[in-house]
Amino acid sequence: MSSHRSPTSATAGSTTTDDRTTVRDRLSPAGRLIGLDAARGIALFAMMVTHIFALSDPEGLPTWAAVFAGRASALFAVLAGCSLVLSTRSRMAASGRLRDAVPSVLIRAGAIVIIGLCLGSISSLLAVILVNYGVMFAIAMLFLRLRASTLFVIAGAWMVLSPVLSMLIRSQFGLEPMYSSMSWFDFASPVTMLHDLVLTGYYPILQWLSYILLGMAVAKVDIGRHLLSLFAAGLGLFLVGKGVSWLLINVAGGGPVLVRVSELHGTDLNAALFTGSYGVTPTTSWWWLAIAGPHSSTPFDLLSTAGTALTTIVVCQSLAMLLGRSTWVLAPLTAPGSMPLSVYSAHVVLLEITRPWIEANPMLGGEAMSPQTVEFGLHALVFIGFALMWKLAIGAHGPLEGGVAAIIRSASPVPGPGPARNSASHPPDAS
Repeated sequence: MSSHRSPTSATAGSTTTDDRTTVRDRLSPAGRLIGLDAARGIALFAMMVTHIFALSDPEGLPTWAAVFAGRASALFAVLAGCSLVLSTRSRMAASGRLRDAVPSVLIRAGAIVIIGLCLGSISSLLAVILVNYGVMFAIAMLFLRLRASTLFVIAGAWMVLSPVLSMLIRSQFGLEPMYSSMSWFDFASPVTMLHDLVLTGYYPILQWLSYILLGMAVAKVDIGRHLLSLFAAGLGLFLVGKGVSWLLINVAGGGPVLVRVSELHGTDLNAALFTGSYGVTPTTSWWWLAIAGPHSSTPFDLLSTAGTALTTIVVCQSLAMLLGRSTWVLAPLTAPGSMPLSVYSAHVVLLEITRPWIEANPMLGGEAMSPQTVEFGLHALVFIGFALMWKLAIGAHGPLEGGVAAIIRSASPVPGPGPARNSASHPPDAS
């Protein structure tokens, strides 16, 4: 019997192969740093864990979810710094002038701020971080032309020095934390709003800018060629942050001082050490800067969480390199991770819907699952499914990312190469 296929069957086979290739290419576009998308996906779902599950038990001891506290948002911030560089690469390469990248950065920053203010105005459950991100993007634009080595040094110094400066300013002027999501209503008190943004809020820009600078430095190196160096740097930062903090608290005498101070002023020391300080430490003792608790914005918190962010990025990029063109198997992470603004924003809105439902049904999930597990599973399934369908049916960029990109293309087209530069084509802007 002849083994040749009929023209019809051959065409059908070719069509099937083309369809598979199209699906693979949509889920794993060539030339994109899939490892960064996977890391963004991890950051998104880890943040959802901290938003949904309790970080401490009734006795005040940390739960398993506290492992992600501080680390998820730090990873998200470092990756935001990477995106800032990647999204302006073609503009910077075309002319070599910072001013050609300024309009696109300011438009993107402004859009993020507006979305953040809208979300903050409706959210009663989360400290929305987007306003802070938008402002940091605009500030970090001033560092775009710096080399990677310079950015690494500045980021490290910023992590060590900015918490000291924050403590000096807050103690000198008696500034107390203002724990509320940034919203349109904050414009009624602009001075307080500025304090909240820079010094006393959940994500104080003064310290958190160090994460953005670190991400910018990472994006300016060839990650694939420097995996071992970046992994060693990440591990080193983590060990220094956690190790030195432990020595200061348990050996150098900081622990007993903080116990006395926390008892005197009614501060929850256990929460500060393990579950979170909600942005900044108290100013009642300089020993507070020795802790490495989540969201404490101390030197050791910044160093250790920057270390976990770097190691996560390295692991994700290493896995992507090992998988090669099979990175589509990571789509449950990379699809949401390729549209972080859309997924994060939708999560904030959906949480306002699911939380009352969960609280009204305390027996949801039965003995097999807790209500929080049901809620997290719902969010995870919704956003994985949405991201996959969007990428397969509509486009590579999420709805908010695509809208912002369209505004940027319309208002600020990519400039042509300068007369003294090579006119070879450059890759398109990527986030």
